[in-house]
Amino acid sequence: MSRMYWTNFLHIYQPPTQTPEILGRVTNECYRPLVAILLRYPHARITLNINGCLTEQLVRDGYRDVIDGLRELAARGQIEFTASAKYHPILPLIPEEEAIRQIELNTEVNRRYLGTVYRPQGFFSPEMCYSRTVAEMVHRLGYRWIIVDELSYCGKLGTVRYDRLYRIRGLQDFYVFFRERFTSAGITYGSLPAGESLLRRLGAAIGQKRYLLTGTDGEIYGHHRRGQEQLLIDIFASGALDLCRLTDLFALFQEKEEVDPLPCSWSTWEDELVAAIPYPQWAYPGHGLHDTQWALTRLAIEALASADRSAPGYEAARQYLDEGLHSCQYWWASCRPWWDTGMIERGAALLKQVVDAIKSQLSPELVCRAAFLEEQIRKTARTWQESGKARILRRQYLETHPGVSSLLTFG
Repeated sequence: MSRMYWTNFLHIYQPPTQTPEILGRVTNECYRPLVAILLRYPHARITLNINGCLTEQLVRDGYRDVIDGLRELAARGQIEFTASAKYHPILPLIPEEEAIRQIELNTEVNRRYLGTVYRPQGFFSPEMCYSRTVAEMVHRLGYRWIIVDELSYCGKLGTVRYDRLYRIRGLQDFYVFFRERFTSAGITYGSLPAGESLLRRLGAAIGQKRYLLTGTDGEIYGHHRRGQEQLLIDIFASGALDLCRLTDLFALFQEKEEVDPLPCSWSTWEDELVAAIPYPQWAYPGHGLHDTQWALTRLAIEALASADRSAPGYEAARQYLDEGLHSCQYWWASCRPWWDTGMIERGAALLKQVVDAIKSQLSPELVCRAAFLEEQIRKTARTWQESGKARILRRQYLETHPGVSSLLTFG
């Protein structure tokens, strides 16, 4: 009898500006329980991304048991790791040399702490932000596949067939996996909190020879969603779905289709794609904060590129830029529907520190420009907060995207 395979992709990450207090909460509410649940059910299988900056934070703050647990699970074949970019930048929006550096840093850190079990065949571009350029880069780096959102298939949700594999046109033996949007969103936003609700959602499809590919932040199990780890326990204990890792699908499905995915993210909606806005939470045209954030980002990148690598301050500036490219500052500025002034300000401060660390090599005008842009970001964020503009923009987004509003039950 044919049965559905559940391929559950989880992404765990904390920004480099995260506080030790929040990291401790997430670890105790999610990371430790998640490892314990997987160890309890030896037949359980998932595909996991852990960004190198989180790996380092867990080691730094005394949570090596999480790393040890992940290493054991990988050695047992229960999880496979994906490659990614260390500080979670939006890869299509940064120069390729910076993207490759982030990928290589990520591999270096995870191999150092996870050891030989860290041997990813596939790639997770942060926020599933896909572009042809990213695919070509990942292919050149030797990976076999990339995971993206189903909207990338043809710009319409609900059109992917999960009974086959998808090969990217023009890239030899390189594949793309499309995560299913609505079941993933149901898990993320709490409408599928337990095994019974997930099985009811799947219905008769459970008896078909196909796969369900969900992709979510790992933190929804226990941190963002208290008690949602019960979903995993229920499915693992019941045996109602066959469980596999992403790479296992190559042995399970033989039919192939050639595709040329569209640029988008796992948060992009159809109307945004039609408007040629593939990454709206991080770079929305005409968005006052995004425009200024990217002006400061480009300035910091160009300033470091012009600096003498042997000069004092260069290594510090290099580290500030690596961290400063993290995606969260733009996401929390978007009001689509997320908003947090603290994350916006901390991101801008990191980018300004790039310039401050090498200011002796830069023109006074450039240094002043960096300070001006950082101040503009801070002032704009506080003005939007105090005037209520952020709240208005957030409401407008939810009103024009009822699919988000119906799912969003927190924040």
